[in-house]
This record gives sequence, C-alpha cells and structure tokens, in this order.
Amino acid sequence: MSSRVTLTEVADMTPEQRAVYEKFESNLTRALLLTKNSAAAHLALGGTFTVGLLSLLDREVVVLRVAKLRDSEFERLLHYPLARKAGLDDAEIEAIENARYDALPAGRAALVRYVTDCMVDHKASEEAFRELRKHYSQNEIAEITHLAGHSAMTAMYLASLDIPLDEGVASWGRLTEVRDQVEG
Repeated sequence: MSSRVTLTEVADMTPEQRAVYEKFESNLTRALLLTKNSAAAHLALGGTFTVGLLSLLDREVVVLRVAKLRDSEFERLLHYPLARKAGLDDAEIEAIENARYDALPAGRAALVRYVTDCMVDHKASEEAFRELRKHYSQNEIAEITHLAGHSAMTAMYLASLDIPLDEGVASWGRLTEVRDQVEG
C-alpha cells in the first residue's frame, strides 16, 4: 500500500522542521510535519507520558491495547520492545492485545477493560471505571484516558494517511527534548 501523502523529505526540511525531526526520526514525524504547527506539540505530548504518573508497564499496556483495537502496526512495532523492557512476556502481551481478562492480574485486567471501553464505546462504562478505581488514583485514570486518546489519534492519523512503517525502529531517546522546547 502506498502513502496517500508525500512525506516531508529530510533534505527538504526547514531548520525548524529538522530540529523536530531529529528528536524523533520516524515516518510519524515526517507525516506530522505536513501540518503547519502541530508536529512538535504532538510529539511533546507523547513525551509527557514518559515522565507522567504511570509506570512504563502501565503505559505499554494502554498503548498495546489501543494499537490492537486500532490495528496500528506502527504503534505495535514501536511499543512491543518497550512492553518487553517493562517486563511483559509474549503470553501477557497476547492477553492484553486480545482482552483475555482472565489471563491477567486484576489491576491489569481492569486497565485493559477500561481502555477497551474507551476505544470501542468512546466512553468507559461505570463498571469499568469503578473497577479501575480500585487499582488507580483519579489522576492516574485521567492520564490513562489521555494516553489512550493520544495513542488512538496517532493510530488514526497514520492509518488515514497510509503512512508506511519505518524501516528501523525509531528511538524515544530525545523525545522529551521536544516536550521541553514546547513547554519552555
């Protein structure tokens, strides 16, 4: 499948675009650079979740479930290694992706159920919220909800524009620098 848009070539980037791209060298960034001003902000928002309230494991549970529900191979490719780094094994990842609640610890099952409700029904059920609240603070739930929405928006953007997967896996290494520049 070919892209519906022509990605910004690195050689054609303005110095400002290049500075954003160098923080997260990926086709996602090249695609976001097609917008007038949202590339840095979108990446910065993603970077905020790396230093937010959620553990690496919880963040990856959220993103993997959204990636599965939105059929986002890009997000799965990028986040699978992070999920492994967070301590999830292949069986746990499969259970998260396929919402096999009985194969997950209670807190993780509640998290997956909540994210599933948010993505499928666009609102978590009262039951899913109450169950998640047993394991997470209201602030953590707010962050979970925001992260799920950000991941879904990214998946929709990539899918709608048919953005191709990167040949290599992009690095998160400098992404928080984009966040710091936007905040600064």
